[in-house]
Amino acid sequence: MGEEAFKKEQETFVPDKNIKILKVLEILNDKKLKAGGLQSLIYERAYWNWGAIVPSDFRARAGQIYIFAWKKSGKPEALTARFEYRQLKTKEEVWSQSIYYPHAHGAIDSIFKVIGDAYFTNGTVFAWRFSILKNNVIIAQSKSFIW
Repeated sequence: MGEEAFKKEQETFVPDKNIKILKVLEILNDKKLKAGGLQSLIYERAYWNWGAIVPSDFRARAGQIYIFAWKKSGKPEALTARFEYRQLKTKEEVWSQSIYYPHAHGAIDSIFKVIGDAYFTNGTVFAWRFSILKNNVIIAQSKSFIW
């Protein structure tokens, strides 16, 4: 019960005009999907698989990659980028990844990967939410339609 109360307290949303989430890119790096001759998709797959030699290397890199481009104007400050997501095989269980930025300022790309065993065991991501936090208060947010 204490965790639920903490979670609710943590979910306070106070928008900050100095932060803008500019773009969200999702890259599906899975050999089951054909690139269809599109050079951009062929390049993306080659980029994310760079250095993979044996099948286990490719499997460890396969999955979904999310790139969140955002901008912080004003003075540098400590912020946390948090990516929460749900996967097909785990239904409503929420998974989370975070990146701490001790001096966030300017244009920032936050990259989160659901790859390898996490991708093959739990399935594809079907819903996600990206939040930027300052002292456990959400100050900017973007989420998928299903979230």
